[in-house]
Amino acid sequence: MKLSLSEKVKLSCWLSILQFVQKSNTQSNEFLKQYNLNVSKFDMLHHIQKNQPITQKELGEKLLLSKGGVSQMIKQFETDGWITRQQKWKEKYISLTDRGQELLDCCFFEQSKLQASVFDNLTKQEVVQLAKISKKLMK
Repeated sequence: MKLSLSEKVKLSCWLSILQFVQKSNTQSNEFLKQYNLNVSKFDMLHHIQKNQPITQKELGEKLLLSKGGVSQMIKQFETDGWITRQQKWKEKYISLTDRGQELLDCCFFEQSKLQASVFDNLTKQEVVQLAKISKKLMK
């Protein structure tokens, strides 16, 4: 079987996006090392911050992670003193501790600047267009 020209172009586009994400994650992981974080941990802490209190199940659904993956990181975050879990009825709710909030406060701005700089070679109009296309792809 052969791919059509349209399928080849779409595949090329997907591969470019994949390489972009990998490069971006590599840069972020290198930067976040100094905070004992990586992209996955940073993303999870940020989601906890934005949605706290949040259940482990809700967190996994938002991040598209397995129960085991979420559970492992949550245990580590609790050990590191970054989060707390509180039982309410049958659910355990996760929130950041002051220490977890301080960690995010320390690295969030610089991490955001690092990620934003990836788009420096695009015009403002191209960035807006890319944002619209990205949202469309997520539907």
